[in-house]
Amino acid sequence: MIVLAVLRHDQRLADVAGGNAVSESTVRRWRDELIGLLVAQTPRGPRAPPNSCAACSS
Repeated sequence: MIVLAVLRHDQRLADVAGGNAVSESTVRRWRDELIGLLVAQTPRGPRAPPNSCAACSS
């Protein structure tokens, strides 16, 4: 839950860590591990080339 608070609310690691009696480096490690797990679960299909959105380029 601590890592979700960091990601969702964009709170500083030191603020979240101090309020939950863990070190900042621990929260950083947990955050990095969660991001790695999410990346591993991302489907690897064909991607659209940059600027391929017709509405975005006008």
